[in-house]
Amino acid sequence: MKHLLLFSFILFICTTSCKKHQNNVEEIISEYTANTRVPSFNGYFLYGSNMGWLNHNWQDEDVADLLIGNKSKDWEGVGVNSLRPALYENFVETWGYDVRVHTFKYYFNQGSKYNVVFIGDWPCDLHREKKQYVSGVRSESYENLYEPVWIETENGKKVNENNYYAMYVYQLVQRYKNWVKFWEIKNEPDFTASQCGWTAPGTACNWWDRDPSPDELYNFHAPVQSYIRMLRVSYEVIKSVDPEAYICVGGIGYASFLDAILRNTDNPDNGKITERYPFTGGAWFDCLSFHIYPMYYVSSGFRHSDAVVASVENQTAAHIELLKKYGYGGEFPAKEIIITETNIPSKQIGNSIGSEEAQRNYLMKVAIIGQKLNIRGIYPFGVWDNKEENEYGGEYDFMGFYRPLPNSPSDAQLRLHESGVGWRTTSRLLKERRYDANETQRLNLTSDMNGAAFYSETAQDYMYVLWAKTTSDLNEKASASYFFPVSMDVKEMTIFDWTEKQYLMSGNTVNLNETPLFIKVIKAK
Repeated sequence: MKHLLLFSFILFICTTSCKKHQNNVEEIISEYTANTRVPSFNGYFLYGSNMGWLNHNWQDEDVADLLIGNKSKDWEGVGVNSLRPALYENFVETWGYDVRVHTFKYYFNQGSKYNVVFIGDWPCDLHREKKQYVSGVRSESYENLYEPVWIETENGKKVNENNYYAMYVYQLVQRYKNWVKFWEIKNEPDFTASQCGWTAPGTACNWWDRDPSPDELYNFHAPVQSYIRMLRVSYEVIKSVDPEAYICVGGIGYASFLDAILRNTDNPDNGKITERYPFTGGAWFDCLSFHIYPMYYVSSGFRHSDAVVASVENQTAAHIELLKKYGYGGEFPAKEIIITETNIPSKQIGNSIGSEEAQRNYLMKVAIIGQKLNIRGIYPFGVWDNKEENEYGGEYDFMGFYRPLPNSPSDAQLRLHESGVGWRTTSRLLKERRYDANETQRLNLTSDMNGAAFYSETAQDYMYVLWAKTTSDLNEKASASYFFPVSMDVKEMTIFDWTEKQYLMSGNTVNLNETPLFIKVIKAK
């Protein structure tokens, strides 16, 4: 997993500019929770991206242009229609809560309308919890987090200014609600070097049978109940301003941490259910956001694009089954799902999978399979490589859509990886289409191939995306022949390859390889 930071000047940490607020009175519970209502998501699939560190003279708007495109700069972009920036408390308390309003308007005008924003990291010093749950290490939670969220006034309830986290969230949502659809509560709150997140129930130190300890949570250093409290405060405040927004568990890496959220309340007394703490954590989020770097899930013999895509399928299924265990998708509404960090490197590092072709194929395929799994959006990590191909680096240094950038946008000679071209092609051809399960089943794909059908409500036609499955270790070569069923009455086909180059073929047979092909059929009648 990768801890993501956004703004280059975020290093100016708030100390004296945080505001002191007044005292409070009694708690008021929301009129509904995620146990009774989850908003309907009617948008198209989100071809997203993280935004990464700002590089020298690059601004957030320049990074958005790299991802979305900007004709005035002659930048095509990579097809991104949803961004994942951050709004840290120490940043907005230092520079003002309006500091990014113009930037978010820019994102929207460029075409990024359903953004994901993660919040809650880096509280400013005055609002950061003073208590140390780990000796010598200050908590990354908030002081007064357990103060009531609301106070009663003559004009009705309002956010309790003495609950610093509640007030921070309220001020953000008031200003940015028009450009944010998903609010992620912290980035990777379960980030750890401990093996306990990975281990199975019944084994030593696992998080299924006991809660993760604060010293294991490197990005939080506080109890899981405090994280659930952040979810609850976020839910109550955000829904009071924008009932159609989604509150998301923040980019978690371990299903066992999700289990801890789902079995505990926000009660600091071991997460017990009481009158004051009536619901476990699932009541306080609409959307599961998780991170997956699938090179960690495949071993020698299975280092190819279809195996790493299968690991995403398996992890998604495991998360859905866990949610169902606690009633979500049965007794309670199902959660929406987004994947806000994923990728494999474009270069092999050690024994890990990694190549230009594997990265391209993985990202294109995971976007297709993600829609089959009803995932609402996928956000690759990152925008550009940190190292040139011939330089030494780790896996995360080679996950960009672009090779390393110059110091200034004015000097930009953009060098796209194949993954950037493939992501752009997939987005351009499918971004206003919806996955059609019945039409996909009608294709009768054999076990050596994969793909899906996507319907355009505007054009009232289908785009079929098909490929031959890879099977060999560290080898992206594969081939298969697909015959459209006679009942589909195919006369000829317009085929688009991963570069968006198109060509016409007669008949109903297409030769597939390891990279997705996009196919429009022309019927005989």
